Amino acid sequence: MLKIQRDDIIIRKGILHILDSNNGYLGLSGTLLDMGPDLMEFVRGHIFKILESDDAKKCQFDGSVSPMLSLLETMEETDDESFIEATRVLAENLFDIMCDSVTIPSADLLCVTFQLNSVVHLALLKMNYKMTYVHRQDEKDGNDIVRQRVMPTDSAKLTEAVIIDLTEYKVQLAEKKYEMLNGDKINYLSERFLQCYADMAPKKKFQILNKVITDINNKYPEDGVDKRLEAKSRLREEFEENQAFKVSEIGDRLFGDHQEKKREFDEKIERYDMQYDTFTVAKENTVRKLEYQMIETDTGIEIKIPMEEYDRKQNVEIIEEPGGGSTIVIKNIEQVKIK
Repeated sequence: MLKIQRDDIIIRKGILHILDSNNGYLGLSGTLLDMGPDLMEFVRGHIFKILESDDAKKCQFDGSVSPMLSLLETMEETDDESFIEATRVLAENLFDIMCDSVTIPSADLLCVTFQLNSVVHLALLKMNYKMTYVHRQDEKDGNDIVRQRVMPTDSAKLTEAVIIDLTEYKVQLAEKKYEMLNGDKINYLSERFLQCYADMAPKKKFQILNKVITDINNKYPEDGVDKRLEAKSRLREEFEENQAFKVSEIGDRLFGDHQEKKREFDEKIERYDMQYDTFTVAKENTVRKLEYQMIETDTGIEIKIPMEEYDRKQNVEIIEEPGGGSTIVIKNIEQVKIK
């Protein structure tokens, strides 16, 4: 999805269903919400966080088995009654799955349609209950503090949500694994509710790619510190040049001249079915590890070098000793802060 701004999201309509599986209560609404400005801004904020999250997965419906796809294809979003009925069916299906587990949190299901870049989307926001304390005043003017379940605040980040493009039926998904009654721990939203094929989130893909490269470099200490650090520098260059991680090209660029390393890279990446992937990230914080080199010596000394300082080579010098081992020289120090 293209880079968007929060105000690009235009809320159209919404409805709220109660999925209190802990108490066995399903409260299906038959009327639309009165979407005033404050509520629209609350919903818009949560949708924006999902769309901009590197933790969100992309998902593709299995058209041959997913009843969700058939339901969405027959729903008339512009017809309020059709929208209400479709969301009631979705809420009931989700509630049945939730009741097959004692760990899936109860929630209010906020179903909203919105427009983004002229395309209408459906957002299913699972507002998992949080416990908090509120005041209560009785008839005799006595004040008390009571524990109460509430929805997530506008500053919270939802851990379970589904956003569906109602034109091409592309899915963006935030989910967590929960244990079902049969003992299986599964991604119930993608596997049972949506019945779709979920890709890994960009954040997870980057973590895997970075770890594979780091593990391979640490396996060959005889290459010396500088050459091993160079791989991370080149990974950063690759991202800055392409604004994306092209996994096969990265393997060739980093390890193409070393047959054994390249073989290990291909094998490890293939285990995660990432060998043909090209992915990008929305948040700079996701690739924050590319901003510095982190070194830990065998004696427990840790050195954190900003990548710009490492690349310039002016203030950091790495000397490979003839008899083995390395010397790291930090030059031109004017001030030191003890942390």
